[in-house]
Amino acid sequence: MQVFYSISRLIRSIKRRRGIRISALFAVLLLSIIGNTITFYIFDRAINPSLTIWDSIWYSFISITTIGYGELHAVSVGARIGTIVFIVILGLTTFTTVIGVSLDWIVDMRHKERRGMGKSKASGHLVIVNFPSQARVRQIIEEYTRDPRHSQNEVVLVTDHLDELPFSIPNVTYIKGSPLEKETFQRANISQANQAIVLSSSYDDPRSDSLVASIAFLIEHLNPKVSLVVEAMDPKHNVLFNVSDRVSLVYTLQVANNLLVQEAQDPGVNLLTQAVTSNLTEIEETLASATVTGDSSVTGNYTGIAKKLLDNGVVLVGVVRDGNIKIGFNDLEINRGDGLVYISKNRYEWQDFQRMLI
Repeated sequence: MQVFYSISRLIRSIKRRRGIRISALFAVLLLSIIGNTITFYIFDRAINPSLTIWDSIWYSFISITTIGYGELHAVSVGARIGTIVFIVILGLTTFTTVIGVSLDWIVDMRHKERRGMGKSKASGHLVIVNFPSQARVRQIIEEYTRDPRHSQNEVVLVTDHLDELPFSIPNVTYIKGSPLEKETFQRANISQANQAIVLSSSYDDPRSDSLVASIAFLIEHLNPKVSLVVEAMDPKHNVLFNVSDRVSLVYTLQVANNLLVQEAQDPGVNLLTQAVTSNLTEIEETLASATVTGDSSVTGNYTGIAKKLLDNGVVLVGVVRDGNIKIGFNDLEINRGDGLVYISKNRYEWQDFQRMLI
């Protein structure tokens, strides 16, 4: 009785522990192949001297996968008994069980991914934090992936407000967890991310900016090189944010309100803004930026530079310097670190502009 009890405990342990269960199944599967190979080779070789060990292995493998081409089959009584024991009883049962366990494992993995319980192995990806609404998040993902530079990039969504990701988009992974915990961002592989967008957690809660600021601080701590865009509600809360060169604050409601008023005063501004800021429109021109880097061989002021760029199909809209935007250049001299905001069919780096200007 003690032996049967021990075997029963072992079986229950194997069922509970998937790693042991799969290992045990493969061990039995291997045993059935080896056992049938030996019996088939020993007993049938006396009848068929041309039979090789490789023929026996081939016969065992094909039989256990239920293919059975028929060019080999057991003839002797010993080989047939071996086939019954090792193939029919052990092999086929174990093989079908392995298939079932594998399918269960795949389904379980997909279920965990949809519920945000997995880990991301993405690299060079975009991390989106918080989920204010499904429509908002989907539009951001579509805008991002529509850009040819990011069409194949992975997107990792981090929030603790979803039981399951409500949509299925290629290359989008959901990580469920508190955005204030280091472990959550480690699962999102934030250290390998190129960009991160922190959305407001609620547009009705004035305390949302403090939460967003804490999340932004944590992301900067975990990956100082990430390009971070933070959505804030109230410009008066800018003191909450540790703004560096790689962190941009976007006051969404202020931008929307300004655009509403501007469109009321000057109809057409809204259409132009949508056209040059969206990757989803049919207009080829888009709003982009480039940073003046290195020891520039280009000298002079932006008034002259804007004229030369215009000859190359580039409209220089403004220059960002020390966090301030310069639209009326007024003979503003070029300076390393300046950000050039422009409209063009193509996106350019500063090196491309240098070739146009020399």
